[in-house]
Amino acid sequence: MSQNLTDVNLYFANGLHIKAKSFGAQGTFIGEVVFNTSMTGYQEIITDPSYSGQLVVLSMPEIGIVGTNAKDSESAKCSCVGIIVASYNDFTSNFRSEQSLADYLKNHNIMGICNVDTRKLIKMLTHQGAMMMIASTQLSHLNELKNILEQTPSIEQVNLIKEVSTQMPYTHKDSIFDFTQLDFATPPTPRAKVIAIDFGTKTNILNELCAVGLEVEVMPHNFEADKILSRFHKGEIQGVFLSNGPGDPLMLHNEIAQIKKLIESSIPIFGICLGHQLLSIAHGYPTYKLKFGHHG
Repeated sequence: MSQNLTDVNLYFANGLHIKAKSFGAQGTFIGEVVFNTSMTGYQEIITDPSYSGQLVVLSMPEIGIVGTNAKDSESAKCSCVGIIVASYNDFTSNFRSEQSLADYLKNHNIMGICNVDTRKLIKMLTHQGAMMMIASTQLSHLNELKNILEQTPSIEQVNLIKEVSTQMPYTHKDSIFDFTQLDFATPPTPRAKVIAIDFGTKTNILNELCAVGLEVEVMPHNFEADKILSRFHKGEIQGVFLSNGPGDPLMLHNEIAQIKKLIESSIPIFGICLGHQLLSIAHGYPTYKLKFGHHG
């Protein structure tokens, strides 16, 4: 348990108020609260761009013991608003650890919340669905927390893709992690090339694509289908991958229009998570939000 805990107040859109402890960044943070049932990989969750705008309740009761290290990140920066755990351990026991989770969160301005009955929270989210919440180490008055939360747009009203997508195209160079050399493996010689449209892709997805023999060129979310199709017809690329990402796909009108152009051609396309949803919408099958997503 960390010895540097501060008080934090949590207020949920359904009116629930919880007093807890904070071990990460200090301040006032607002986002949609969801849960994840993974037993490992909290750093990968924190750095997964799909969690942009969200606070994640982790069902694993003890968090922090493996610390953090640069090679376990799924993106260049942290994306989630914060994490909520039952018990935080500041002591690390992992030869790969470079930094405690608390210090990692503070350095990336991510809130860490502990001393919470996470089983109760997950049961609430299971029955009532994901909802907005506010967490603050600065504010404690319920009316003030409530007013701020009510004035904040929901995650469905915010275009989060612009914040997590790459700004410039680049070629991904790494393959999957090799634990015998404690580094990313050198990819095999490519047998085909694909364009990965970055809506908030995880690094390990790109690693896996490279590992199966694909050269992967990553492009921003605001891609132009005509330019991609021109390269496809010239034989420069053999397919398109639509990545995972945060937020509501229905608001990504420009991206959907470009995907429709790709569909009308003969170029192979596949997607994961948000990318798969966008592919569905572009085919004329709209999506709707589940009460709660299954994460982990």
